[in-house]
Amino acid sequence: MVYQMKIYKAAIIGLGASGLAVNKIIYGETFNEIIAFENKEVNSRDNFFGFWLADWMKPFEEIIEKKWNKWTIGNSNINVTHISNEKPYCVISFKKWKEYCLETNNKLEIVNEQVIQYLPVKNYFKIITADKKEYYAEKIYDSRSIEEKKGELKQHFLGINIDVADNTFDEQKLTLMHFTQEDNLLHFIYILPFKHNKALVESTVFSKEIFDDSWYRQKIINYLMLNNINNFEEQSIEKGVIPMFFVDEERSENSNVYNIGIRGGACKPSTGYAFSFFIKQIQYLKDSNKNFVNVHNYLEKRMDKMFINFLKNNNENGNSFIKLASNLNGNEFQSFMMGESNLLTKLKVIKSMPKIGFIKEIFS
Repeated sequence: MVYQMKIYKAAIIGLGASGLAVNKIIYGETFNEIIAFENKEVNSRDNFFGFWLADWMKPFEEIIEKKWNKWTIGNSNINVTHISNEKPYCVISFKKWKEYCLETNNKLEIVNEQVIQYLPVKNYFKIITADKKEYYAEKIYDSRSIEEKKGELKQHFLGINIDVADNTFDEQKLTLMHFTQEDNLLHFIYILPFKHNKALVESTVFSKEIFDDSWYRQKIINYLMLNNINNFEEQSIEKGVIPMFFVDEERSENSNVYNIGIRGGACKPSTGYAFSFFIKQIQYLKDSNKNFVNVHNYLEKRMDKMFINFLKNNNENGNSFIKLASNLNGNEFQSFMMGESNLLTKLKVIKSMPKIGFIKEIFS
């Protein structure tokens, strides 16, 4: 009896947002056999992805949990309110995204093991997992986390989904950034009010070091108490870390290896927005005959790098963000955050930045 080795059409390493997108967007309408490796329990994960409704996200409107046409950015002294009726702020839960991306014509096999290495063999790849098993696939889509860089900023956060008394929140308006006064630290509270008595309240920090969970939790409690929310019922938590730098190596030398997600340079580091750009990247890859696509144009990346360097080298307390929000309307603000701003909006953004610090970064 001759044993015939099974070679999958593609292997997806990491079944997060971008890995799931590969299954749905690139292979969902095919009848190919795909294999995915995920060493975490993907079934228990459920967090929210936020984005503005750019054109490339409109195909997924049916699974959007909630939309807000109004959002605020501010601190204890000032609040800037933005409105965008054309492109609202939206959220999709990981659970909904996963269910959506697994409803396909193709056949997907999921292996709950860590990939140790993969190497090319003839016209396919041999994939070796932690339990020393071997699998084979024609293409690799790799979304594994990249190594952190010392001295680089990270966006890190912890959020609590809470139930509170009726009419506590204005469910038509989200709090995008409410900056608190910290010592040499940029920190803000982010609130998604799903209902008048239900919200995600999140503590977010831009810094080089990650804190203990209790730190974020205390900031959330402090904020709630200041707003006379003393009693709440906690339903779940979510937390994460997003690198605020572009990866050094975005493109694989092997044309059949696709680095995707943060590994593939899809994140917008200055804001931490990742999910929608992951989707944009996979859409581009589907329509391309290359293994790498530019999700962000040169000018957007250059501005991101300058702003991140400014944050690294200056004690920012949120005033630059508030000034930026004050100088832009809702449509301009969301277009900048989603990497779609025109030249006039970009000039307004530059004008909003602290002059001396930002000029130094331009010539650095």
